[in-house]
Amino acid sequence: IEPDCIYGSDEVGFSTSLGQKERVIGGKGKTVQHQVRDGNRENITVIPTICADGTAIPPLVIFKGKAFQVKWSQDNPLNASIGYSQKGWTDGEIGIEWIKHFDLRTKAKARGRPQLLLVDGHNSHYTLAFLLYAIAAHILVLCYGSHTTHVYQGLDVVVFGILKTFWREERDRWEREGNRKVTKENFIVIYSRAWIRTATPEVIKSAFEKTGVWPLNRNRISAKAMAPSRETSYCGSLLFTPPSPVR
Repeated sequence: IEPDCIYGSDEVGFSTSLGQKERVIGGKGKTVQHQVRDGNRENITVIPTICADGTAIPPLVIFKGKAFQVKWSQDNPLNASIGYSQKGWTDGEIGIEWIKHFDLRTKAKARGRPQLLLVDGHNSHYTLAFLLYAIAAHILVLCYGSHTTHVYQGLDVVVFGILKTFWREERDRWEREGNRKVTKENFIVIYSRAWIRTATPEVIKSAFEKTGVWPLNRNRISAKAMAPSRETSYCGSLLFTPPSPVR
């Protein structure tokens, strides 16, 4: 399978409010610098899809809600597809719609050639309808084994760390410069700025190269990297004798 028909896809969650601690320069005598932050901790799921030729297709954004809101699709520079679920995560129904979304975005480039889609073992990739559609569309679905995506999934290994850093920067800039909250109505605008900075051809190709997918390198992930953890200590001691229930 040629590199322009090899794809990797994975979910990543974003919080509109939570960030990480940062060091800043402030006025003398002030020990803590506060930044305005929305108290909403609702999670938004994005499913980006990258290709071994260094390109990416428009993502799927999943909002938490009981019904679709037209205002969610305003200002959509990435031309992202939008879905919703009661918990804000993907499920079997969304999975079927997503494989249709993937086929629609990649069919012209494939020109009838078979495509390889690398995904994790989430149950939304195992439904009968999902797999039957993939077979009919000549899409080969390869699911990573449990507890292996941290070394095999290129998005986890390379892309998502960079994306989360740029997301925090763009979100903070949005709130700081405009004194505006991050909401479902403007999330895609902010996310698109972070994604454009992240999804360069070099970064995307690196995600496939570092996991041995393309160029194909069966020795890229060593057996040592996948070896089970070993106990290095079996005995512990305290400076005092604890009371009986603890002991």
